[in-house]
Amino acid sequence: MQISKEEQAPAAGKILIILLAAIAAIGPLATDMYLPAFPEISQNLNVSASYIQLTLTTWLIGLAFGQIIVGPLSDIFGRKNRF
Repeated sequence: MQISKEEQAPAAGKILIILLAAIAAIGPLATDMYLPAFPEISQNLNVSASYIQLTLTTWLIGLAFGQIIVGPLSDIFGRKNRF
């Protein structure tokens, strides 16, 4: 009886994969929860809808520039095999 590679992976590796998947899902989930609240946020803060939309635009621009910064850092320091 042979043990497959999936069974040989340590429990910490599986937990790391689940944790990374959850972290990756937070961004889209936050956006999906934020968008329907735009009218109420606008009303509660007494600002126009365009100002509320600007907050999402700013976040997306920050996300885009973050990729530009983190990508080269990943290339410089390399990707380490964690398993």
